[in-house]
Amino acid sequence: MIKAKKSVEYMNGYPVPLYDRDWDLKIDSNENNYGPSPKVIEALKNCNYKQISFYPFYGKLSHKIADFYGANINNIKVTNGADEAIQGIIQTYLEQDEALLTLDVSFEMPVIYTKIQGGKIIKVPFKEKWIFPIDDFVSSIDDSVKIIYIASPNNPTGSVIEYNDLIRILEKAKNQVVIIDETYANYSDNTFKNLVNDYDNVFLVRSFSKDFALAGLRLGCIISNEANIKNLKKVISPYSVNSFAILAGLSALDDYPYFLNIKNEVNASKAELALFFESLGAIVYASNANFLLANFKEKAEFIYNKLKNNKITVKLFKEGSGLKNHLRVTIPTKKGVESIKNILKKKTALVFDMDGVLIDARNSYRKAVEKTYEKYTGKTISHDEIQNAKNMGGLNNDWDLTQYFLKKAGYDIPYENIVETFNDFYWNNAKGFINNEELLFDKELFEELSQEYNLSIFTGRLKHEALFAVEKFKLDSIFYPIITTDDIPEGMGKPNPYGLNLTRQNIIAEKFYYFGDTPDDMKAAKDAGYIGIGVLPPQDKSSELESILKSNGAKLVIKSVNDIKNILELKNEAML
Repeated sequence: MIKAKKSVEYMNGYPVPLYDRDWDLKIDSNENNYGPSPKVIEALKNCNYKQISFYPFYGKLSHKIADFYGANINNIKVTNGADEAIQGIIQTYLEQDEALLTLDVSFEMPVIYTKIQGGKIIKVPFKEKWIFPIDDFVSSIDDSVKIIYIASPNNPTGSVIEYNDLIRILEKAKNQVVIIDETYANYSDNTFKNLVNDYDNVFLVRSFSKDFALAGLRLGCIISNEANIKNLKKVISPYSVNSFAILAGLSALDDYPYFLNIKNEVNASKAELALFFESLGAIVYASNANFLLANFKEKAEFIYNKLKNNKITVKLFKEGSGLKNHLRVTIPTKKGVESIKNILKKKTALVFDMDGVLIDARNSYRKAVEKTYEKYTGKTISHDEIQNAKNMGGLNNDWDLTQYFLKKAGYDIPYENIVETFNDFYWNNAKGFINNEELLFDKELFEELSQEYNLSIFTGRLKHEALFAVEKFKLDSIFYPIITTDDIPEGMGKPNPYGLNLTRQNIIAEKFYYFGDTPDDMKAAKDAGYIGIGVLPPQDKSSELESILKSNGAKLVIKSVNDIKNILELKNEAML
């Protein structure tokens, strides 16, 4: 295999999906959800064979851009999106081992392009969200820095740099290339296009993707000093912008009032969405762009998955400098805002234990208890004995349950040996009794319920065992989050309410039910402030167990979890 150069081989690229996804609302990449001007569509419909068969000419579009931004045609370089503009500047001016200076939370492509060139990266962290750290930034400008990248509005924060702060940078950066990325500037009242005339090291980058809705055609431009543009034309491919993009760009600029109407709608929807997110407990940051950045804390993944399962895609940050649990949401149309509000409005949460409630564990967990007991004693233990012990409470963990029977029979087996043997029977690298499990619920019914309620799981299973069942039965679109024994501290399992309290922290809801089949389930529900609903497991439908569950806090006991719809009808829910 031929190796790439070292600067490429050891870096990560920018991941993009290969195929279109099945979504109803795509608001994860900051595209314009309103679509381009009708004049753009009309122009594309009326293109002729010459515009396809021959190389494109850029004069008309360059003139139009120059007039739009108050520049001269010699100050304009049309590019294949803002990405090619940034890449072209870096390729033109950055020598190997020279540095690019940027913020630690900003658009990532300049960093990638710099690494490809063999350059170094200097990132200045935010001290206060998301206030530009001007003092630290200016002090980082030295002879090692060749290129300075500033996005205003910044992606993903939506923040802008103040004019005076930018002037401080430019006065210090006399020998540096300063890229000012104004991809989102048409949504903001801040633009620095006049600085191109005052500083010969300023490169203003613009895009037609976010404002004019031409992301699929890839169109951008660079506005800079005439000498700089001449150098850029030596590096950037001469025909990288296609004829359709040129036609679309001309028509989009001709219909700027169309965009201004969209801008007004975006600002109205942005304000409405910000208030709604705040009502859900999020910290929402002021944005000068067509997106919002919001910190949903522990509930971020719940919201992300809830939207995804309803075919709405948003951007979830799982890590990064101060970005964990943040969602970036492109502002949709008013209809899209209503869809988001309907999906995320506070709904009743239905939380379920797995074994004996959702999953038939008689031939998996119970069988592992029997086989582990048999291995150490040479004797058998009945289903009734196991169920009677479960009904006593305090033995929700099947390892503890197995140890209880062994000690009762006079065998003092080290606990770690019991665990290892049990797991060999039950799990065995996904080849054990876990493969015998079957669903106890009507999946179609629960898919229907998941539209009206927030469905989640809290189980005593280990994480990998719970997720095995979720994957096997394709339950990930129904239940989220899935809290397991791995998520709680040692010794805090049921009947301790810790796990249910943790579940509450990860869900947006006002009312919580917990469906379980043991006394420990009902005790945990009661102590966590949940409405406990007892579910009789397949191995015990007795009135005795029903009484035990009620005496431990169950408000109701049902014979099967499939009876859930009856108890959730308004009259019964009010009774609870």
